[in-house]
Amino acid sequence: MLPERIDHEKLGSKLSWKEFEEYAESIFESFDFQTKRNSRFRKPRAEIDLVASKSDLVFAVDCKHWNRTVGHASMLAIGERQLRRAGRLAGEQGARRVIPMIVTLHDEFLHILENGVPVVPIHKLSDFILNWEDARDEIMIVGSKTLQGKLT
Repeated sequence: MLPERIDHEKLGSKLSWKEFEEYAESIFESFDFQTKRNSRFRKPRAEIDLVASKSDLVFAVDCKHWNRTVGHASMLAIGERQLRRAGRLAGEQGARRVIPMIVTLHDEFLHILENGVPVVPIHKLSDFILNWEDARDEIMIVGSKTLQGKLT
């Protein structure tokens, strides 16, 4: 487990976008998740930055290493695209529980978009991994048999 005294935002700002993805990956690995970066789909082409799985739980992570925050409408659109990618992941891998999420560098607080996609600042990622079930009624969980027709 990573020490809690790390200033994740300060560290993240010094990393390239690729290193930021690796950093997010290392946080999931510290909780014994199996990870794969840059999972690609064909027809239509799409990519998930990071897939982290443990038992029947899969996080489909879109890492956003932005130097500033974006507006709510933009974040909602990004969440919708991640939700569709998570649906494809569930369908192609037969995963029962896939949680689409966005990991950011600079957002000050964790929040869940109206579409059920959590937006998690990198400094809150460890806490989210440990406690996501506290918000399971608000979080969209995509499964191999749920939402498939709606998301593709």
